[in-house]
Amino acid sequence: MTTADIDRMLRECLQLQKSIIALKPCREFPADIPHYEGTAYPGLCVQIGEILNEGKTFYITRENNICFEGLIATGVCELSRDAYRAALDEFMHTCPYHKDMDTAMAFYEDNIRMIPVPQTTNACLIAGPLQCIENPDLVLLFCTPLQAEILVRAQAYIGNLTRGFGGLGGCIYNIRHACITRQQTFSTSDIPWRVFVGLRPEELTVTIPYERLLESLPNLQKIADYVREMTSMVESSGEQTRGDS
Repeated sequence: MTTADIDRMLRECLQLQKSIIALKPCREFPADIPHYEGTAYPGLCVQIGEILNEGKTFYITRENNICFEGLIATGVCELSRDAYRAALDEFMHTCPYHKDMDTAMAFYEDNIRMIPVPQTTNACLIAGPLQCIENPDLVLLFCTPLQAEILVRAQAYIGNLTRGFGGLGGCIYNIRHACITRQQTFSTSDIPWRVFVGLRPEELTVTIPYERLLESLPNLQKIADYVREMTSMVESSGEQTRGDS
C-alpha cells in the first residue's frame, strides 16, 4: 500500500476536510525534492499552511525558519538555553506569552523534562502532502474532536495510549512528543500554529508516527462505523427529546 493509497483511505474513512501532512527528517539532503525558498516567519507552522494551500513538497533547513522548534523537534538543529532565553525575551515584548521571564524559563524546563529534545542527527526536514512522501516519519491530521476520537480508539484497539496536550509551542506538542515517544498525540496547539496552519475553531491536530498508523489502518473503518453509529443514536435521541417537549 502506497502513501497515496493510505491518504485516500484516511480522507474517506474520517471524512477529512484538510489535506494530510507528512514529515520526514533526513540525514542527507534529498536530490529529488526542492529546498524551501526563503525564510518562514515564524517557522514550520507557516510552511505547513503553504503545503495545505498549495500542495508543495520541499525540504527545510535552519536558515529557512525564524522559529526552530519544528526542526529541534525532529533532530535537525539545536538551540542553547541562553539562545532560547534571548529569543523568548524579545518575543515576550510583542505578545502575552508568560507573565515574566522566570515563569517562561520554568515552563521551558518543564517541557524539556516532560518531552526531551532529540539528538541533532538530521540535515533537513522534508514536508509535504502524505501522498507525495514515501515512508514518512510522522503524519499530521487536522480534524474535529469526533474524527480524533476515531484515531484515538484505533490506537487503543491495538493497545497504544494517546496523550493530549494544550500549551504554548505548537511544535513541541504536535511534533516533538510523537517523534520522541513514537506514540500518537493530539493537541489544541498554540495560537500561532492555529493561525498559520489555518485551523478552524472546531479543529485540532493529531500526529501519528507512521509505524503506528500502519498498525491501526486495518481496524480503522470498523471503528469509524462504530463511532458514527453511536453518534447518530445520541443525535436521534436528542431530536426525539426536543420533539417530545
